Amino acid sequence: MSVLSKADRAALKRAIELLDYDKAKFAASVAAGTGAIGSGVALGATSAWLIARAAQLPPVLDLSVASVGVRAFGVGKAIFRYLERIASHWVALYGMSNLRTSLYQALADARTDRVASLKRGDLLARTGADVDEVGNLVVRSMLPAAVALTVSLISLAIVGILSPLIGLVFALCLAIAGIAAPWVAMHGAAWQEAHVEDRAVLGSDSLTLLEHASELRVSGRLAQMEAARERTEARIQRHRDAAARPLALAAALDILALGITVVAAIAIGGWQVATGDLSPVNYVVCVLTPLSGFEATQRMTDAGIQLIRSAAAARRIMEILDGADAPSADVAAAHAERAAEPDGSGLLANNLTIGWPGGPDVGYIGSLEVRRGESLAIVGASGIGKSTLLSTLAGLIAPHTGSVRLDGREVSELERADVSKTLILTAEDAHVFATSVLENVRVGRGNVTDAEARELLERAGLGDWLAQLPHGLATQLGSDATTMSGGERRRLLLARALASTADFLLLDEPGEHLDPITADRLIADLLHAGDGERAVVLVTHHLSALAAADRVIVLGTVDGIARVVASGTHAELAASNEAYAWALAQEGEQ
Repeated sequence: MSVLSKADRAALKRAIELLDYDKAKFAASVAAGTGAIGSGVALGATSAWLIARAAQLPPVLDLSVASVGVRAFGVGKAIFRYLERIASHWVALYGMSNLRTSLYQALADARTDRVASLKRGDLLARTGADVDEVGNLVVRSMLPAAVALTVSLISLAIVGILSPLIGLVFALCLAIAGIAAPWVAMHGAAWQEAHVEDRAVLGSDSLTLLEHASELRVSGRLAQMEAARERTEARIQRHRDAAARPLALAAALDILALGITVVAAIAIGGWQVATGDLSPVNYVVCVLTPLSGFEATQRMTDAGIQLIRSAAAARRIMEILDGADAPSADVAAAHAERAAEPDGSGLLANNLTIGWPGGPDVGYIGSLEVRRGESLAIVGASGIGKSTLLSTLAGLIAPHTGSVRLDGREVSELERADVSKTLILTAEDAHVFATSVLENVRVGRGNVTDAEARELLERAGLGDWLAQLPHGLATQLGSDATTMSGGERRRLLLARALASTADFLLLDEPGEHLDPITADRLIADLLHAGDGERAVVLVTHHLSALAAADRVIVLGTVDGIARVVASGTHAELAASNEAYAWALAQEGEQ
């Protein structure tokens, strides 16, 4: 019975094709691996012959070739092993690079709602550890299997020519060590990988604890999250213990096969020597050669385990690639019909209900319209769904009901490249890369020149900051802006957004974690960023700076979900909406 399901085999085959590994270099690594273990077998056989023949006290010249062979095979084993490591790891690492590039490309070209529905921890596991596991298939499974087959045939040829009967026992025991033992080990590995989702959950929970420990502590959920993580770790440990039993049996089978071969060789060889069918020197060779021959099968147990792990990793990678595929033919046809003639009408939402895929409705927004050159602020209580609304308007997640259209085209049905030409979203936690200031600005547009970058940074309020940097635009920033203040980081993200040619700028909580004065100044700058040509949609908690907004909408909870409870200019809301006026007054007292 096959340990791998049909789906696993199909996923593994597709993943291997995406590795696009160098067949010539793989063949070279197999040759070098065969040379390494084959040298060990030849060294064992030659040494056995040399010892047995030397005991008969022949002329010294009769032993000269064998003694040279012992030296050559001893040195050759180390050299071939070194060459095998270089060739195999070259193949594996470049294969991983090819697979990871294909995966990133698929994610970059995917519909935005499908990518956004993936949890960060799970996505990191699949693009990181899972790709590594598929790449390890070359080094730890395919290569050992090819080497084991070649070396086993060589070993059997040496022993079988001298004694066919011992060769037959040797072949049967090699099958136990090279086929039966890995098969048992694969069942244990399959049991462990059947619960691999626990590792993804552990990674996601750990990432949440690392990044949001302070928020969880304030909300009283830190202990709950830690308890959940401990339960997940306990499940993983139980599954590992259960999988260890067949792995231990596989190791025992390998040792047992070696022991049976040696004992059988001693017994059969002794009888053949007594009957004159085998010379004493060849008898020693037949007994000692299998000790080296089984070196080829020792890695087969690990190869079988790696095959299971790689298949599980390939399945998870293919789930991402399949989920990132283009829309169906019907959807593509509908998209082509709507997208053929952009009408320039702006960003329009109709009968809009928002919420994350698979989750409950977060809010009902109804109709919302944003025209080019307009600035809109969205305010409301924390957790009410402002960021979810922004992600829905950007096409990152599909609406539960209703539609979001960008210039007459359904946002969720557009390719990301089409959306990004017109609309760009800067999230609250947008990443700042550990590279130069210039390259961080170029994330918004790859061909930004030095002069343009300086102008963009000045517009974002970072002119004085840039002038103080030791190397100007070439200054290297720390990983995720650890060398910048919070306000500088937010303004750098603004400069990146301004670098884009998009007509709609969607900004999530730009003033978060900043002092009130800095936050108000930044928000005011953002609301003026459109310059009458671009639309700016901004989610914020800060109300003081919203006088610069053309329109403000207020979200409130009605019947358990978020709804638009007020809309108008900042002055109108301050005069007519009691809750808005109270919140504004509280900011003034801080």
